[in-house]
Amino acid sequence: MKSLPFYKVCKLLDELEGLICRFPPLLPKLLKEKVSDAWIRWFKLHRDTLDAMYKDDPSVLFTLKPEVLDDRDYNVDKVAFERFLARYFYMTVEQRATFKKLEEGDGTLVPVWNHKAGRDDLVRNDIGYRVQCIMKYIGRDTNQETVFAHMKVTVQEIEDTLITIAAQNEGSSATIKSLADPNDRDTWDRLGQIYSRLQSSQGKWLTRIIHKDFGFQVPVDILVTAVHTSFPRDLEVKAKFDVKNLIPIRRRGETGIIMPSVIQPRRSFTKDQGTQTVALPSVARPAKSPQLISPPPRRQTRSLVLSDSTISSLNVMQTLPQKIPSIGSENIEVPQKTPTRLTHRSRRMSLEQLRSLQKSKSPDPLTKTIFTGTGQCKQTTNCAFHNAIFILSPCISSHLWLIDLLQSHGATYITSLVPLTRKVLPKRCPKTGKRVRKIALVEHGRTHQTIAFMKQIGALRLTRSNGKRDWIETCDWRLLEKIAGLEKGNESVEVDIWERHRLGTV
Repeated sequence: MKSLPFYKVCKLLDELEGLICRFPPLLPKLLKEKVSDAWIRWFKLHRDTLDAMYKDDPSVLFTLKPEVLDDRDYNVDKVAFERFLARYFYMTVEQRATFKKLEEGDGTLVPVWNHKAGRDDLVRNDIGYRVQCIMKYIGRDTNQETVFAHMKVTVQEIEDTLITIAAQNEGSSATIKSLADPNDRDTWDRLGQIYSRLQSSQGKWLTRIIHKDFGFQVPVDILVTAVHTSFPRDLEVKAKFDVKNLIPIRRRGETGIIMPSVIQPRRSFTKDQGTQTVALPSVARPAKSPQLISPPPRRQTRSLVLSDSTISSLNVMQTLPQKIPSIGSENIEVPQKTPTRLTHRSRRMSLEQLRSLQKSKSPDPLTKTIFTGTGQCKQTTNCAFHNAIFILSPCISSHLWLIDLLQSHGATYITSLVPLTRKVLPKRCPKTGKRVRKIALVEHGRTHQTIAFMKQIGALRLTRSNGKRDWIETCDWRLLEKIAGLEKGNESVEVDIWERHRLGTV
């Protein structure tokens, strides 16, 4: 399971603070667009890391919305917290006096020179800002220990530490307290060790997370404009995430996950409304010590049926390949013995047989992952994919735009690797008699998912009937888009079109 460095979240928060707390303020429409653009850029930049995290890991969203975590009591006392910082920053008497002096005008706006914009920005003088100032003053940004150490502090490490602290306090909810470990000792020392590895900007945001106050609220609704989608400008798309119904977890080692033994509803406080209770049933589990669950580092792959769901499986790095027997394994289902010996050709189904199985609504789950095309290209009679079968990567297997491209070519495609080992796919094209060309379609922008998918195919070690290796080409899915444009006459002819989109052979 992957972890997200904390400083990357701090960069997003710095950018959002510069937009939301700007003076003079931006116009509401312009502010909404800029905030949404910052969101989308950040999620696209770190998409692979977020996809490779544990599927139920709420640490990133909890970090971005600390004000909703009212079920946690960190028991932060102002004087004790200042002494805590002074001890772990090794402050001198002079530095402590400087830190105390910064408290003058607590909560007011102070002008701070912005070097990039060439103007003064108004910054809220809260405890987080004062921690940033004193960390700069004592040289934490230039300290050799923090220049590289701050990059190794992860969001998951901070989340675990804060849950450990909150689980020891009576003011926390039963859900949080159920995550307590009897062996937890010196919980604030763990937090101090994290502070000692951070630079000033990360120290500011960590302090605000502890005090559950950013000075602004990170929006949960993100406006996705036509620039980021294939939809027309008239269609407005919103992306939304929900933090209220997420369940906190605690980690143990690289893969160990501890779930709470009691789940209680979390209350949310808003400006316009009072206390609200989320409609989440209270589940009381048997009174046992927290059970250590060690999930596999990868999730189990599920076959996607577009008619039932259009949700894309983006978590390829967390997927566990289905247990697919290799060719020649005893687990392969073969027809019952008959007086005449079946050949490889007779055991394979034709495209017409596959269509008849799908029309008859066969309960066999194997056929649900095979989508048989018409074999007739809508653009030309001499289609480049007339004898091709496509294997879709899980992260693009439910993209409607890609499905439309496949259907326009009349192509057959599969969304699971199981049919490759069961000898149910046609071996030769029924019209030309040529060998079927197998092409795996991936998204080249998702490096980790693409590599994982190619490794899964390579692990099958597919062979032909003559014993030779059955190689499968791996191409970016935009090859279909380019070929369709050429067939329609909308694209210029390129000699190396296949080479540009080919990523390898497995």
